[in-house]
Amino acid sequence: MHNRSKIFASLFLTAVLALGCAPSNQEVKAATNKITVGQDAPTISDAIDMAVSGDTIVVPAGNYIEQLYIETDGISIVGEDGAILDGSTITPTSRDSSMICVKASDVSISNLEIKEFKLDGPSTSIVPIGIEVDGGSSDITISNCKIHDMGCIYTSDTVDYNAHGILVSAPVDEPIEGITIDGCELYNLSLGNSESLAINGNVSNFIVSNNYIHNCDNIGIDAIGYEQAEEYDEADRARNGEIVSNIVEYISSDPEVNVTYDDKCAGGIYIDGARDIEIYGNSVSCCDIGIEVASEHVGTFVTGINVHDNELKNNNAFAGISFGGYDVSNTGSATSCVFKNNNILNTAGTCFKVQYACNSSNIISDNVFDAQGTAVKYQEMFGKYSAGNTVVGNN
Repeated sequence: MHNRSKIFASLFLTAVLALGCAPSNQEVKAATNKITVGQDAPTISDAIDMAVSGDTIVVPAGNYIEQLYIETDGISIVGEDGAILDGSTITPTSRDSSMICVKASDVSISNLEIKEFKLDGPSTSIVPIGIEVDGGSSDITISNCKIHDMGCIYTSDTVDYNAHGILVSAPVDEPIEGITIDGCELYNLSLGNSESLAINGNVSNFIVSNNYIHNCDNIGIDAIGYEQAEEYDEADRARNGEIVSNIVEYISSDPEVNVTYDDKCAGGIYIDGARDIEIYGNSVSCCDIGIEVASEHVGTFVTGINVHDNELKNNNAFAGISFGGYDVSNTGSATSCVFKNNNILNTAGTCFKVQYACNSSNIISDNVFDAQGTAVKYQEMFGKYSAGNTVVGNN
């Protein structure tokens, strides 16, 4: 029905122009494939239901109390300044745990604000999420969105709390390819055991760029492998991505705030079991760990991670850069990872800390370690299990 309507609108517009008649506003909207919420559809969800490939949904300023489900390929949702998805009166459930959920291809979401979507108390099945990209999606762009003051309301001392600002997650049999997350701001997120922005599982060809992530109680940006499948599978790894030109600051799992942790160990940027990712041009400061590259799963390796030309300051709780699994017996290790031309300033903790990583294919070179106060420049924690990497030319 929608296709026939659009064909008719196009033919009608051609006809009236040929007759020298000026088309009405409604006819122009139909011809240009724009749906404006409040004019052409009463709600954003109604606009999504109306839309077909090629349509742009415009969301004017205002508070919208609704959850969005996007399953139509080729549509764009553009918020005008002040367009807010308000979750303050919406209760997340196991079926409806996202303010926006995308399972489609060639979709863009821009300039929307999401706030106050919270779960009161712990849960083993409900995970509040600002924007979720589900398995089987491709070519998704999320840009200039603001997600804040959402997640978990801690009511008891348990590990059963999880939330995300943005989650891109794919099981082995439903790959996601072609993800851009650019220019977004994520802050004041209560995340429990989870991450502000996560790329998890069978996700390839992604770029996370120019985002500002701050004041969250767990990891800022995370690329993850080996969590989706019951048995280890090479397809179950985020890969072939870039994390570039982001600002990440004030990220901490301080147990006084986040009851799921016993210490301060949250990374501004964390690579856990993923592969072939370039991390450059980022500024990370005042986090528990600036950048961490590791694999948490026994018998696995984080591989092909290139960390270069980043500025890391005062990530003092643990390290400016932490490399390798945190436990020789219970985690994986690392191969073919490069750390080069990073500037690391710490006034406590360690500038560069090597944990379970012991392979000459790992290269640590031409970095600047500026250890002030009680900070240590460089540390190998586990004897021979932290030795054997190629460490040259650092200042």
